[in-house]
Amino acid sequence: MKFHRLEICAFGPFAGTETVDFDALSADGLFLLRGQTGSGKTSVLDAITFALYGDVPGQRRSDGLKSQHAPAERKPYVELEFSCGQDRFHVRREPRHYRPAKRAGAADQAEGPAVFIKRFERGAWSPVPVHKIAEGDRELSGILGLDMDEFTKVIMLPQGAFAQLMHATNEDRRKILEQLFDIATYEQLEHYLWERKRDSESQLNELAARVHVHAESLRTSAEALLGEQMPGSEDLPEEELADAVLEQAGRCRQTLEAAATQAQQVAQTAAQELEVLTLRHRQLTRWAEHTARLQAHQKAQPEAQRAEKQIASHHAASALQESLKRAEQHEQAVRHRRAEQHRAEEAAELALRAQSDISAQTYDQAFDELVDLRARLTDPQTGQVEQRHAERVSSAQQSQQALVRARERATEFEALVGAKQQARDEIVAQLLSAEQVDQRYDAAQAALAAAQTRAERVAERDSTAQQVAVLDEDVSAAQKHQTSCEQRLREISQRYLQSVAHRLAQELSPGEPCLVCGSTDHPQPLDAGTSSVTEEELEAASEALQEARSALEAARAAQRSAADSLQASRAALGECADLTLTEAERLCTEATNRAETAQQQRTEQRRLHNEAERTREELAQLRQQHTEASHAEAAGAAESARLNQEVRDLEQRLATLRGDHDSVADRLAALDALQGRLTAARQARQETEQSQQLADERRAEVNEDLTVSAFPHAQAVAAALLPEDELPRLTEVLESFMATAASLDYEAEYDHDVKAGMRRAAAEEQSPSQEDLQEAERAAAQAQDSYEQAHRRLTDFTAEARGVERTAAALQQSLTDRNQQAADTLRRAELAEAVRGVGGDNSRRMRLTTFVLAARLERVAEAATQHLSAMTDGRYQLLLDADRGGRGLRGLDLKVHDEYAEQQRPAESLSGGETFMAALALALGLAEMVQSESGGIGLDSLFIDEGFGSLDEQTLDSVMAALHTLQGEGRRIGVVSHVTEMHQQIPVQLKVSKTHRGSTLELVGAS
Repeated sequence: MKFHRLEICAFGPFAGTETVDFDALSADGLFLLRGQTGSGKTSVLDAITFALYGDVPGQRRSDGLKSQHAPAERKPYVELEFSCGQDRFHVRREPRHYRPAKRAGAADQAEGPAVFIKRFERGAWSPVPVHKIAEGDRELSGILGLDMDEFTKVIMLPQGAFAQLMHATNEDRRKILEQLFDIATYEQLEHYLWERKRDSESQLNELAARVHVHAESLRTSAEALLGEQMPGSEDLPEEELADAVLEQAGRCRQTLEAAATQAQQVAQTAAQELEVLTLRHRQLTRWAEHTARLQAHQKAQPEAQRAEKQIASHHAASALQESLKRAEQHEQAVRHRRAEQHRAEEAAELALRAQSDISAQTYDQAFDELVDLRARLTDPQTGQVEQRHAERVSSAQQSQQALVRARERATEFEALVGAKQQARDEIVAQLLSAEQVDQRYDAAQAALAAAQTRAERVAERDSTAQQVAVLDEDVSAAQKHQTSCEQRLREISQRYLQSVAHRLAQELSPGEPCLVCGSTDHPQPLDAGTSSVTEEELEAASEALQEARSALEAARAAQRSAADSLQASRAALGECADLTLTEAERLCTEATNRAETAQQQRTEQRRLHNEAERTREELAQLRQQHTEASHAEAAGAAESARLNQEVRDLEQRLATLRGDHDSVADRLAALDALQGRLTAARQARQETEQSQQLADERRAEVNEDLTVSAFPHAQAVAAALLPEDELPRLTEVLESFMATAASLDYEAEYDHDVKAGMRRAAAEEQSPSQEDLQEAERAAAQAQDSYEQAHRRLTDFTAEARGVERTAAALQQSLTDRNQQAADTLRRAELAEAVRGVGGDNSRRMRLTTFVLAARLERVAEAATQHLSAMTDGRYQLLLDADRGGRGLRGLDLKVHDEYAEQQRPAESLSGGETFMAALALALGLAEMVQSESGGIGLDSLFIDEGFGSLDEQTLDSVMAALHTLQGEGRRIGVVSHVTEMHQQIPVQLKVSKTHRGSTLELVGAS
């Protein structure tokens, strides 16, 4: 990071605009920033920090940075041009401040902070888009790579700040290192391991409780399952309990399994004996049943044969009976068709006699004549005549209605023209001259403007008068304050001279000459009770007087300016100089009312003029519409007459076409009805002939079927038909006989029981008695009950044993989990305690974060030793003291190795000058370490504020030599100091001069 140019305006003690060219100032690499106490040396460094971070180090507030010496209207700002790596940037910041209100007497307006950033690209500055302060801070943080705390530790070293790390306690040193080096990961690791230890211990306690619960549950389950076979289970350890219970349960299960197997064998033997007796009884019984069914079937055979013959005769008669029924139905249809034909012919005859348009007497002739007449009536031209007649009648009616409306419209327009002409005459009578109206309006507006200006000047005069009164009080207060500061400066000056004399008297010894007068006689020795005054207090009192004088001068200038403004206000009012604000406001109100009246009159005249013009246009339009309505009336009368004549001609042609009917459509409807009657008569005659032909064919077919059948005539067919309920009965008898025959044949061929029974009967085997079967069943049932009881005991035991086994498995798993968790807990506890510095494996009793910080501090000490060795001619080295410090903070203390004495001693044993050199070396080493930890950020600049006054001449030379070494490495180093020797050794200087009007900057010694 390298600074090029700084510009300050109205910032801190700098009232005007001051510019610092760091490129010229740092050409030699080393420059001095000097000036009187309170002149603003530190404020130059604060300006750099404020430009980059929007804040300043120490207790000063960033919203009180505006210079008290600057005019109120001057805006404070700081501009800094710097580079990071190959990129160059320009940043401008404005602190929060107050500016005077534009309106007299109003409170000052607050101006918020602002930031503006630019980047130098392609030979020109381009703005970086920043809309909020937070956005600018984030943008600069990304550019710089250091936060403000790191910046003030490694680049901008405020007064005494670079010695903090040297003089801090272990706890404070830890806090400083934590701010500079990121150890959040190690802190998270400590917290994570300790939380894992606590979680692991909690889990171990839970698992131990779970083992106890499972052990108690297993003891209870084992006593319920094994009873007296498991004595003393409460004395067994939890680790041996599960195996003992499972072993005893296995022996009990083996005993029950043997008993169940023996009972099963007995039950199987009894069941086999019962099965043998039951099989012999079933087979012999089945053979006896089959023999009885065969004998009954042979007896039913004659009845089945008779039923088969009757059913066959019935089916043959049924087929002929259907043919006879169809023939009779056709003959009935013929009779029905003949009756319909007769009715259709009578209806056609009546319709033909009622129609006068047809002269023919026969159906065919009448039909042909009807077709010709209907063709003439349905001709398209005939329909067009009727349609044209209807259209012309409608058009004539519409024309007559339009004629009536046209006459009414013409009369209406005539009345509207008269009324509109009268209205226009009335409006014209109210119009005034446009020039006259405008003159009245302009005069009223001019009077209003003059009244408003006069009222504003009166209000400004009164406000200025009040301000003059306030400023008079300010001048009086400033005069009193200046008098007080002058009195205080005289008192402090007197006391300062006394303190200087006292210091000289302190150095006097009897017989030694005085440095002032050379006398060896000292009549006024040092008074121990006299208080001393420092040079800083004298300078502060002088500065306070200068500020009081500046404040008085500013108050008097403001008073004179306000008095001039009041005189100008009175002169501007002229004759109205004594006019009160109330009277001026009243005159302004009256002028406003007159102006509003003139405005209303001009608006009304413009409205009347527009109304007159609009009425004229409407009158011309109404006259045009009246003329058009009169022409429409004449045209409508002619058109109505023409349409009436055409309607009369069409009515004559329609009379011929309608005949005796009301319309052509009615005549066509009558002809269509006659045509329908004739068509129905002809169709009925044809259908009758067809039905007679079909009936004759069916009768011939029936006679032929009777000839070839076993029935001589139709009566025989009817006699062969069975009653409705007799056919199902006979069918059932025949089907039952056939089914029984098939069943008997199947049993004889395929039923194993029947065939086996036949063999047993042939062997003269006897069927067992019912008593033998019952006795065998009782024996088998008893044996089965015994087996089921034994099996149930085994099943119940097995089910209960599974629960015991599950409980034992849970106990064993809990023991395994507890043992594993115990081992894990031990490992985690050892690791967590080690990183917390309390474990036995951590012999140094140092926390992990402290160890990391100690490693960083050790590297800082190594880097600092190189600078300290150069400053002390190789005498001192900075080392870590691993044995000092409290619990958890070991390894963060420092000690020095003295090559001259060849021993190590605490850093506190160094003298004041040696401590300053060690602190400066430590600050430089810390800067190098932070640069390394920050990814190699270029730290090309370094500012050191004060601290050189404690060095003797030789030590100062060594420190300067070390600074020159850094200068040779390309660093830009700025030193703030009052030491005169440094003024002589550093030729390039930035001089800060203070006056009662604010401080200024001057570049001295730069080429």
